[in-house]
Amino acid sequence: MCLALVAAACGANPQSPRTGSGDKLYEAVVSGATQSLAVIDSRSHSADRKLSLGVPSPDWKHVYTTVANSLVDTDPRTGNTVNTLQLHDAYQLPPATANGLPGGLSPDGRWLVVERFEGPQAEPTATHMLLIDTAAMRIVHRADLKGYFAFDAINDEGTNLYLIQHLNGREYYVRLYDVGAAALTDNIVVDKSDGNQSMTGLRLSGVAGRGGHWLFSMYVRAHEGPFIHALSLDGPFAFCLDLPGKGYADDPAEMQWSLAMNLDGSLLYAVNPATGAAAVVTNGDNGAPGIARTTHFTRATSTAAGTEGANTAVVSSGTLIAGGPAGLTWIDTSSLNVVARTVEGWQITSVGLSPDGKSVYAVSAQGRIAQVTISSRRVTGMFDPAAGTPMALMRVSSA
Repeated sequence: MCLALVAAACGANPQSPRTGSGDKLYEAVVSGATQSLAVIDSRSHSADRKLSLGVPSPDWKHVYTTVANSLVDTDPRTGNTVNTLQLHDAYQLPPATANGLPGGLSPDGRWLVVERFEGPQAEPTATHMLLIDTAAMRIVHRADLKGYFAFDAINDEGTNLYLIQHLNGREYYVRLYDVGAAALTDNIVVDKSDGNQSMTGLRLSGVAGRGGHWLFSMYVRAHEGPFIHALSLDGPFAFCLDLPGKGYADDPAEMQWSLAMNLDGSLLYAVNPATGAAAVVTNGDNGAPGIARTTHFTRATSTAAGTEGANTAVVSSGTLIAGGPAGLTWIDTSSLNVVARTVEGWQITSVGLSPDGKSVYAVSAQGRIAQVTISSRRVTGMFDPAAGTPMALMRVSSA
């Protein structure tokens, strides 16, 4: 197996025997200029079908995409169109991650926001957003704003729409748009830990908290340390939780932070194998979320250039499993000690858990996939579905 991993890292393309659990892997990929959602069979090692890349509902019964002036609802299990809604203009799904995965849904999937802009691409002069009830598949509100605003979040009630108001090329405010009043509230969403109003940084990814009350977003900054932006979806306030590290302009490895929630949603983990840092975050159920613990460990290094993924960490059976530039790093969630490193010849950009929680799938920057048994940490399968350049492994389901 060690020889196989070395060969894979050097550019060979080994294929394991076509056995395994028969899981379906939903992977966002890019082929040329086209982004797709490839449905990959772990037994046949190939894509059953490709769909247009969109934002999935939490139960994965729907994938919403924008096509020309329409919103299309597709069943990802069959590829069939469920419904279509005319938007009467070229609206787009807002990006949810730094590498371009679409977003726009409330945590429960009931509400969807699409957006379009007027004026120069770098600095739009007007912003237009539609709030869509996905259950009824109808537009329930339109927001028209002067200036450059971007979607941040919408709560499960569809009443609080959080926006990023761009002030200049570097700073921005988080604003609350009251859907019922059809207006921005007067107060800026402030960091309750220090009272700051303006923010700087690049959002890498986000995770909704248990019950849909919080949105945790991973931010990095050019010349300052990384942080988690914990946004309350119940009111106009947030907390900025500082993480160990430096600016990505000083250390490009800072771009490889990931977030992962444990199974019951009680704890959030932030981890970066490339810098050798991790943190445990309380979920805010009993007050303000906060950093409970941090740790440092030997950083995983590689001669390959860093590639940011959108979903490179998972939690299973008391272990935080994080992909990075030199394979998978296994961290015990109780002690925060590194207990193993596997698939060390691979540059991992995305990971996903099997439905039974017994295996983790790791996707390399070149698109190869390794299946690793969690109990033994043994690689049980390796294959290349040749689906395209990977963006993220968005879901693993039973066949």
